Amino acid sequence: MASPITNWVRWLMLAGNGLTFFLIACYVVYDIHNAAYLYGYTLNGLGGLNEFRAVYIGFWIGLTILFWTSAKKLQLAVLGDLALALVLLQSLGRLVSMAVDGMPPRRFVFVFFLEFGTSLLGLLMRPRPTTT
Repeated sequence: MASPITNWVRWLMLAGNGLTFFLIACYVVYDIHNAAYLYGYTLNGLGGLNEFRAVYIGFWIGLTILFWTSAKKLQLAVLGDLALALVLLQSLGRLVSMAVDGMPPRRFVFVFFLEFGTSLLGLLMRPRPTTT
């Protein structure tokens, strides 16, 4: 069994990621145009609004549910692994963009390090299955 400290750190990362996605979704509900601006998007017409809301409200709330369920069911390690793998892959997509497109604004570089670091560390702190 993993130590209580590593379990707590993994729980914190899972719950914190869920909270982050939830807060982003809430901000998009509150002020979609400013949220899009912060991400570097220009929302064109109803299609742009619809797609931005689908991802930044619908999908982000789905990620929130996944992360919070993973935190609640910490010993079901594969659930947390999947959630953390999604964020790890998102950070790797940012890395590809940095290599292909160039360096983005600093806030996106900061987000890359947060996503990459927390997801990798969370995956390394995987709870071990218990034997019965």
